[in-house]
Amino acid sequence: MAVVVTLGLVVFTYQAVGAASDLRQAARQAAQLREQVVVGGDGAKETLRGLRVSTSSAESRTDGLLWSLGSHLPVLGENVRAVRTTARALDLVAREALPPVVDVSTKVDLDVFSPRDGTIDLADVAAVAPAVARADTALTEARDALADVDPQSLLAPLRRPVGIIKQQVAGAQSAAAAGHVAARLMPTMLGGEGTRRYLLLIQNNAEVRASGGIAGSYAIVTAKNGRLSMGEQGSNLDLEPFDRGVLPMRPDEKTVFTDQLVKDLRDVNVTPDFPRSGEIARAMARQGLGVDVDGVLSVDPVAMSHVLAGTGPVTLDGNVTLDQDTAVDLLLNRVYLAVADPVAQDDFYASAARRVFDAVTQGSASSRPVVAGLVRAAEENRLMLWSRHPAEQAAIAPTGISGAFPGDAGPTPHVGVYFGDTTASKMEYYLDVTVRATSRRCLDGGRQLLTVSADVASDAPRRLPRGVSSTDARVPLSQMRLLTWLYAPHGGRFTDIRLDGEPQTITTAALGGRAETSVPLTLDPGERRRLTATMITGPGQVDDPVLTTTPGVRTIRNDVAVPSACR
Repeated sequence: MAVVVTLGLVVFTYQAVGAASDLRQAARQAAQLREQVVVGGDGAKETLRGLRVSTSSAESRTDGLLWSLGSHLPVLGENVRAVRTTARALDLVAREALPPVVDVSTKVDLDVFSPRDGTIDLADVAAVAPAVARADTALTEARDALADVDPQSLLAPLRRPVGIIKQQVAGAQSAAAAGHVAARLMPTMLGGEGTRRYLLLIQNNAEVRASGGIAGSYAIVTAKNGRLSMGEQGSNLDLEPFDRGVLPMRPDEKTVFTDQLVKDLRDVNVTPDFPRSGEIARAMARQGLGVDVDGVLSVDPVAMSHVLAGTGPVTLDGNVTLDQDTAVDLLLNRVYLAVADPVAQDDFYASAARRVFDAVTQGSASSRPVVAGLVRAAEENRLMLWSRHPAEQAAIAPTGISGAFPGDAGPTPHVGVYFGDTTASKMEYYLDVTVRATSRRCLDGGRQLLTVSADVASDAPRRLPRGVSSTDARVPLSQMRLLTWLYAPHGGRFTDIRLDGEPQTITTAALGGRAETSVPLTLDPGERRRLTATMITGPGQVDDPVLTTTPGVRTIRNDVAVPSACR
């Protein structure tokens, strides 16, 4: 018996070492394949054949009686299960997800989602759609299978290959899901079945609002048979506040916001729910501009800087060069320091929007860095899209560009910290914010006790001119006045709010089933303040809490998951 056990351990160890080697090789081949698929050609097919050999080998090595028995052993069992799961998931990807994508990449340029000479070829988009759909299905299954695998809990030789593969599968699934949605929506949204018009909002983070900044500039974008063009441009000076709300306010909105939400373009995004902002902005365009748009798209200057990293510099009116390093500074600060006339400021902004739009749609540069810039903007919640067509909006809603305010998300608690300028200034160019969340304890009923902190500081110089400082002469020069909106998870509640250690009043407002409380604060130059909130999640919310905040001038991570105390 001892000989049999010893022989079994030797065989098992040999198979384990071989499986780990196969997984490392598969991870390298998957990374190489990702690059080749974009370029196209037969090289991808050869790499795919090698990848399928590696994944099949890893899967076969981890199948059989020894591995079934090993999966039930203490300590070692977790490693056995992780390797088996990883091998099977990767083999599924190699068999089901990648072949159709590789096949179509040899026939159609996978840059089809990017415009060339102002046009996206909708026929090419339709050609890649079935392959992207199959890839999305298989990658989602593989991602879900790997969800409970924790690479850091495994033995040292397994951590890196398993961790890399899990990361690769998650990234590929996210890209495939986005591509699937794009392939479904682009033929109609880009005018394949009739001309479409969209309202493009350029948010100004220097005057902060919940989803970024005031919608200080806009343009009408037309799409017809895949061809994109920018038409009328304007600012809030052209689309002035309405005497009456363009849409009725919802009952919960009345507990949080003033009616400026539905009267003033600059305040359509005091709500953190971009689909709602889109509805209101569309109504304003219809009433104020006489244009009935099919949807609303929003970007900000930081997003534009990410895109300029791919397009290269553009030249504005007045022979001013805008590039990835200068865009934020020029558009959110220097123009207000150098130009006192609001109309001239708006003209500068409009020129920047048109030149960047032209650079993207003409496709003169490689599309990959441009797409990477757009992806980065979406990850930071700086690129958002809403459609008035229900089927299209239903497809957009679960994606990263929806900008939707999460309501009841099942076991996942969502926490929000958002900011708004209350004095019509451009002072938030100098705002520095760090937001953190921690799950302190797991309570009865699957609730979590959470603490959220927001460290805010002003880096502003003293005595900035009016136009950067508030236009209200009663507000001291260079002073920021902000309103902070805090949102607890759906079904949860606040237990304590403090500003610089001093207790604050907890209000009883709510938005979308989530408790809300507002805290006003001022910041003088060089001043730093800390806002802390303690809250309890709704019942059964045992997953990792997700923290979302306003995307400001500085690059941030957004929608950040923090470890759950209930795991």
